Amino acid sequence: MPSRLKRSLLELRSFPAQFWVLTLGIFIYVAAAALAFPFEGIYLHRELGVSMSMVGVVFGLVPVAVMPVQFWGGHLTDRLGRRWVIMLSVSMGVVWFAGFAFVTEVWQVALLVAIESSLGWPLFQTASNAMIADLLPPEKRQEAFSVSRVAMNLGVVVGPAAAGLALGFGVTFRELFLAAAAGCALMVAIMYFTIRESRPASATAPQKHRDAQGRSGYRIVFHDRVFLVFCLVAVLPVFCIGNFGSIYSVYITDFLGVPYGEWGMLLALNAFIVATVQYPLVRATRFKNRMVLLAIASAALALGIGGSAFAGPLWSLVVLIVVMSVGETLLSPVAAAEVSDLAPEAVRGRYMGVWTIAWNGGAALGPAFGGWAMDAFGGRQAFAILLVEGLVGAGLFLALAPGWKRRREQAWAAGRPRP
Repeated sequence: MPSRLKRSLLELRSFPAQFWVLTLGIFIYVAAAALAFPFEGIYLHRELGVSMSMVGVVFGLVPVAVMPVQFWGGHLTDRLGRRWVIMLSVSMGVVWFAGFAFVTEVWQVALLVAIESSLGWPLFQTASNAMIADLLPPEKRQEAFSVSRVAMNLGVVVGPAAAGLALGFGVTFRELFLAAAAGCALMVAIMYFTIRESRPASATAPQKHRDAQGRSGYRIVFHDRVFLVFCLVAVLPVFCIGNFGSIYSVYITDFLGVPYGEWGMLLALNAFIVATVQYPLVRATRFKNRMVLLAIASAALALGIGGSAFAGPLWSLVVLIVVMSVGETLLSPVAAAEVSDLAPEAVRGRYMGVWTIAWNGGAALGPAFGGWAMDAFGGRQAFAILLVEGLVGAGLFLALAPGWKRRREQAWAAGRPRP
């Protein structure tokens, strides 16, 4: 066995057992959800007769409308603990999918979307990210977040594949939704019986909730200029990648004439690259300047997605998907690791909550802008704008790189182990 691979495996074995249980739970949760969510819009349109414009309103505008409630998630993660918030959020998945199996009216769907968008997946992102940061030391968090992302991507591959087979054997959409609810219930049971609370003691000590200026709670977060600037810049590549799952598919099939089957192969290529490359790439770059890594991620997403404005034959789209996938592998784990380092231990949940809102906000507003730009300017012009936007993000990350290097040197001087 090559020494590099051996070192990598030994390091993974050093991760605590609870991290691996959480990672297994993430895979089960995402795979269960992926049984159903690719077919929800189809179900509403075909089975319930809901117009596509109304589907867009329900799945697009309702999550944005309830986004302010997500600030509560960071507070709960610090006060109640990561374990209980994870179980609460996944329980909302049970409500979401079981409820979806029996909806008959659009308002019922909108209510379920509001519940899920407030207390479901966004809350899970906040609490699970905080737990990973609790369980791993700073020098291992970047790799840990990459492993959790691999689990998510594998779930996104396995879930729809299993659903496709099931539909081929005559399983109904309603039965798929109930199976997804059962998978979420399994995840809740795993968390209840196997996961311990990881919240640090400082989060439960009232005196630790205040900084040197006497601020507490979200006042600490919103006075952290470094963190807020980081979030604002990070929204740019997230804004770009937010177009991939929805607007991009319409663009390459309707505007570029790519058959649906070939689009499916491009999606599979993206999932394969992320699942296989993410951990080794993140591990190989774990001690590099994170702002430089995020600049590379933003540029790769800009070129891979926005560059499709100049795409021609299928091979050019394959190249662009490869480039985009490299950016995707770096963006989420590197950014999450940076947020966990910036967050004071006592209010880590709140920092993760704000980061979840920044991520989901960028991912939601990206397609909204992309769809408007396609109607207003045309397909290629809209994606050319995304190209410029992502490259601006890369430039801003490079501008933040010297400050990141100074902060890291100060941390080493204060006693943090030098890698």
